[in-house]
Amino acid sequence: MASKSAILADTSILIGLQRGDRGIVPHFDKIADRIHISRISACELIYGARNKKEKDINKTFLSNLPIIEINDDISKFAYVLLDKYGLKNKFGIADSLIASTAILNELAFWTSNMKHFKVIKELTLFHNAML
Repeated sequence: MASKSAILADTSILIGLQRGDRGIVPHFDKIADRIHISRISACELIYGARNKKEKDINKTFLSNLPIIEINDDISKFAYVLLDKYGLKNKFGIADSLIASTAILNELAFWTSNMKHFKVIKELTLFHNAML
């Protein structure tokens, strides 16, 4: 389990960093040593690369972040989240696995996609006041 002050960054945050999003980059710089990611986010970043150069850049970036692997508990809890929230809120399997990773590892969750995640009562959402 990661430190309680640790944060799980969603794929949307990683993409924002790539794009130089001014709402993400300064905050990331302040908390980079507290950031973790899910194996699912790592997969999404590699899958979403537009070419080999971008893929290589993504792989280098990912090699500097602690990655939390998906395990039985995370996959089972993702099922619970999908059953509880998925139909009404239309979030998918990847989102449920990422949210489960944050919940079960007691990590604040940082995303720019609040629409998908704000309904999950079990999830502690990271916000700038937590800096």
